[in-house]
Amino acid sequence: MIWSIETITVARALTPGPEVFFQRDFESWVNIAVHMFVLRSDLGIVLVDSGLIADPEPLNAAMRRNKGQQAGFETVDSPAESYLGTDVLAVMLTSFGPYAAGGLDRLRPDTPVYVSARGLADLRRPEEPRFVHTLPGEISARLERATPVNGQECLLPGLRFHEVGIHHPASAAVEIETAAGRVVIADPVFTAANLERQIALGAAEDASGWFAMVRTFAARNAAFLPVHEPSPAPVSVVCEPDGGWHVQNLRTMEAP
Repeated sequence: MIWSIETITVARALTPGPEVFFQRDFESWVNIAVHMFVLRSDLGIVLVDSGLIADPEPLNAAMRRNKGQQAGFETVDSPAESYLGTDVLAVMLTSFGPYAAGGLDRLRPDTPVYVSARGLADLRRPEEPRFVHTLPGEISARLERATPVNGQECLLPGLRFHEVGIHHPASAAVEIETAAGRVVIADPVFTAANLERQIALGAAEDASGWFAMVRTFAARNAAFLPVHEPSPAPVSVVCEPDGGWHVQNLRTMEAP
């Protein structure tokens, strides 16, 4: 099954350089964005991530306290809400962050939601309590009813869900068959520059695992669609014998 991908931007933000680039860019701020990815095929519509929480101001206040006054999300006009309450086949979450799970409380009650099994276990009994980020009650309740995926699983023809960790216990990737080839949306790949510069995600629980993940998907001929790139387009990674790689930008995603 061939899917097309539409990127719907719901918010933009500045975040400190070391949060995006491991042990780098300490004096800089990086432009990032929050997206909902709308996948379409003859089967119907699937959403990858559900956008930002409805009221981001408490989150923004905490970000400014912890990261600096430039931090915080600025919402933008988008058609995201029109998808949340409609009859979609499924929602697949790349993380439990308020920028990915934030729209779960606006879904129809019968919409299937697929999440990392490790992430769901961590939600119930945190691996590290100091890393817990509280979500609004309705979103947490919706996550509790989600369907856990262990390891990797083909959830629909042409769509494969992978647990990847690296950023958070709940971090995941969705691998998509498109007319232009295989594309993966992975929570730990924030920007194209992470791939181009070969620098792991800064906010990573497993920086070494980040490189292994990139090589694994590259071996599967999957191009990366960076999850927080302001204007994302697929980036192909070509591995080299020394363990490094070079990138080939950019493949287009044609509608089926």
